[in-house]
Amino acid sequence: MEASNKPGIDPKDALAGIRQRKAEVRRQIQESVECIKTTTRKMFAPPQSTTKFESFMNVVDQGVMMYDGVMMGMRVARNIRRLFGRRRR
Repeated sequence: MEASNKPGIDPKDALAGIRQRKAEVRRQIQESVECIKTTTRKMFAPPQSTTKFESFMNVVDQGVMMYDGVMMGMRVARNIRRLFGRRRR
């Protein structure tokens, strides 16, 4: 039984090329993952404050954002319930 249908191609060379390409793609994926992680950290990092007032305002801002997120979630849940309706027995 032949290892390869094409003459002149050594199966070991073909496998080595595939392994090399696989390692290269994995390296590129790892670089992309690291880039995404650093970008996400920069986006969601709390702002650096220089005074106590700025620190206080950052805490207040985070509280308002949490409240807004909860209220938005409640509105979405209410609309989904309306969309599917209550099941009647």
